[in-house]
Amino acid sequence: MPRSVDVARLARVSQKTVSRVFNNEQYVSDEVRGRVLAAAEHLGYRLNNAAGVHYDEFGNLTRDLPVRAAPGSPLDLPEGASATCWVDGLTVLSDADVLATYEHPHFGRWPAITTRRHGRGRVTYVGTVPGRALARALALWLAPTPVSGWSGLPASVTAATGTSPGGRRVHVVHNWSWEPARVRPPLPLSDALAGAPVPAGRAGPHRLALP
Repeated sequence: MPRSVDVARLARVSQKTVSRVFNNEQYVSDEVRGRVLAAAEHLGYRLNNAAGVHYDEFGNLTRDLPVRAAPGSPLDLPEGASATCWVDGLTVLSDADVLATYEHPHFGRWPAITTRRHGRGRVTYVGTVPGRALARALALWLAPTPVSGWSGLPASVTAATGTSPGGRRVHVVHNWSWEPARVRPPLPLSDALAGAPVPAGRAGPHRLALP
């Protein structure tokens, strides 16, 4: 089975460039993009080879569907884990492991989440838009130790971390509740909106903070 490194070698580019092409990212010239796609076509490289699954159809959802962990799955799914918006009709091609399935007489024939080891990592495919409980459980399995350092957040609070165009580390903290919530920053921060230091503090109802 061809790998991304094989495509990179044939196209005379880095694996990062191959990833950028298949993720449709910028910073790749048309000439290089064409070389990568031609190499992938020649080798028969497909992303679904790495994932071990493909889908032929999907169904829109008019209501959320319950999702349960598959037998032997490492996922610890809570009550209320659900799929929203749509369901991909996934077909397992090879040795991909099914992590979760839908509780539904029709959609239950397809896996909701699969994973497969590939190279030095793994490819995990989520065939739906996960509800919050499912997304949280999946994130805890993928990254048991929080990368951003935010921990112990109330149920109504989300925190995302990224890098600004200027190279600064940016933390976006949002309280989705009508009630105030208290959060503790992982390190001393300053509020980009208020221009004030952010100690362990309070996020007001439906308040967005950009420390």
